[in-house]
Amino acid sequence: MLHALIIDDEENGIISLSLLIKRVVPEIKIVATTVYAPRGITLINDFRPDIVFLDINMPDLNGFELLEKIEYKKFHLIFTTAHEEYALKAIKKSAVDYLLKPIGTEDLIKAIEKVKLKIKQNHQLPDTFALLKELGESQKQKVTVPSKSGIDMVAISEIMYIEANSNSTIVTFMDGKQLSSSKSLKEYESHLSENNDFIRVLNSFIINIHGVAKYVKVDGGYAVMQNKKSISVSKQKKDEFLKRINLGAE
Repeated sequence: MLHALIIDDEENGIISLSLLIKRVVPEIKIVATTVYAPRGITLINDFRPDIVFLDINMPDLNGFELLEKIEYKKFHLIFTTAHEEYALKAIKKSAVDYLLKPIGTEDLIKAIEKVKLKIKQNHQLPDTFALLKELGESQKQKVTVPSKSGIDMVAISEIMYIEANSNSTIVTFMDGKQLSSSKSLKEYESHLSENNDFIRVLNSFIINIHGVAKYVKVDGGYAVMQNKKSISVSKQKKDEFLKRINLGAE
């Protein structure tokens, strides 16, 4: 009997996976579940399970952030996600498995068979630290855009600018697409602080200098973005902005 945990912010997801496990792989015993990601950290450390089914898209902590905080790591990890594009490239390269929602019977059986085979062959458990390092490198080039419907992982280079919208933000991309995000502009500024391509030119805007079409000196100075959007550049940020776009301060 293998012991397992399920961590998923949707109760329906936990119920459906639990029922599926009970029906098709009864040798797996679910010892605990939670819809609250921070609680999942305690459950993993306390129960020391053989398998953890971990949702990637969760509001308080995503699956990767949760893994960074746990102490006990000697378990087989199976990610669950509704977004096929969500960092699966990195996951595929690791010893970790993943299941796409809605989870099918055949996919679950295959994932469990892989775990049992690794145990039978006395393979080492997946190196969670190595996985996180690999994912970390990939995540440095990406940023999360959380909304009511889920969490989008987007390439930083694809962002043209981010605009404050009350306590939330609107992210505009190079291709003209826009996403509403529950993150504040301050949170994005903190995430992008080490990326020289981005600068907060105004209290309400962070822009990607590669999305700037031209700089106009009149009316206090403003940037014209590639989508024709005009964004004022504050006096305090003017010199830094001009240096960033290689014009030099004036």
